[in-house]
Amino acid sequence: MRTSQHATEQSPPEQASLSVSNIGGIDETEVSFEQGVTVLSGRNATNRTSLLQGIMAALGSDQASLKADSKEGQATLEFGEETYQQTLHRRNGTIVTEGDPYLDNPEIADLFAFLLESNEARQAVARGDDLRDLIMRPVDTDAIKAEIQQLEQRKTQIDNELDELDNLEN
Repeated sequence: MRTSQHATEQSPPEQASLSVSNIGGIDETEVSFEQGVTVLSGRNATNRTSLLQGIMAALGSDQASLKADSKEGQATLEFGEETYQQTLHRRNGTIVTEGDPYLDNPEIADLFAFLLESNEARQAVARGDDLRDLIMRPVDTDAIKAEIQQLEQRKTQIDNELDELDNLEN
């Protein structure tokens, strides 16, 4: 999903750290993650979902919520030598994001990876909806059709050139 600016062929770092302030119900926290599986457990109202929103924000999602009494929040993910950060601002009743998050375009992650209760795909599955339109949303079918048309034209051109060569040979 990320362009070559952040994509590397190196093995992932052993540790990542996340700093979150004023996102969800979190005033401020910093968490480190080791390589492998991480499990968040705890009773209700312990800010597990808010921590996930902090991860989402640092990765690039604009679906994270700003703490109710805050005008600004921030999520920073340090992953090896790279740092990814996104700031959330409250403006005119909406939340605006800016920064340098991990993902250039988080649409696919918002639909299929960030599966909080409000997630559109999760809700569609729970309702038993047909998921085709949702799955196809990030696919640029117009661009695919245009490329097919261009390749068909090229094939026709090559076929014509081959016919011309056959005629010359005869």
